[in-house]
Amino acid sequence: MKSQTLNLLKKEIKLGNSTQSICWVICCFGMFLIPSYPYYVGPFYITLAIMMTFALNQSSHDILYTVLLPVRKIDTVKARFLYCGMYEILALVLALIGALIHHILPYPDNAAGINITVAFFGLQLIVFSAFNLIFLGNVYKNPLKPGVLFMFSAAAYLVLFFIFEFPVWNYWGMISGLKKGGFDLSWAISDALLRRPWYSLENIGHYLTSTDMESQIHQLPVLGIGVVIFALSWLLTFHRAARQFEKYDI
Repeated sequence: MKSQTLNLLKKEIKLGNSTQSICWVICCFGMFLIPSYPYYVGPFYITLAIMMTFALNQSSHDILYTVLLPVRKIDTVKARFLYCGMYEILALVLALIGALIHHILPYPDNAAGINITVAFFGLQLIVFSAFNLIFLGNVYKNPLKPGVLFMFSAAAYLVLFFIFEFPVWNYWGMISGLKKGGFDLSWAISDALLRRPWYSLENIGHYLTSTDMESQIHQLPVLGIGVVIFALSWLLTFHRAARQFEKYDI
């Protein structure tokens, strides 16, 4: 059965990639190279590439062709999920490359939102989890009509993007206020944060977006939580989709 899944995965890689999907991947990487840009936008293009994979089925009749093969429906779903998972992991790899470029070149801090930090990767995994639960967890009810479902999953993506960026925006807003007040930022930022409770939006934003090595180590729990949520939601979503596709009357 493993060989069937691998063969179906090869089919997904060879036939599932469209020119539009490749363009979305390029756009994803390009977003990480823009100074002072909301970096959650980059991986959003990957969700478009995933949606286009299902949309392509509508014109190529890929689902009908696949189920006519001597394979189980669950293997078809498994191969597609592995393919989509590769896309999402690719987004994180591109973000990591972007972080290295930011470290090597004199990139300024991202005043438009979170920097590409350890916490960013954990939060992005949570965003992907929500997208997977809504889109992949329901698309197999009718895999030939992914468009409307994608709108709901995209809305959830944008809501989490706003929630995760809100503390960071408050932190940068505090810094902007200190600059306008003519304060010496070398001490004023620390003083302003100490005057606020640890759970304040400004302190949370500072925790999430700080790029020094000590802060990156302190952000590891966020990454760990993101990995656990992503893994658990992935298993839940896969089993849900497999049950739906078994009931789907082609």
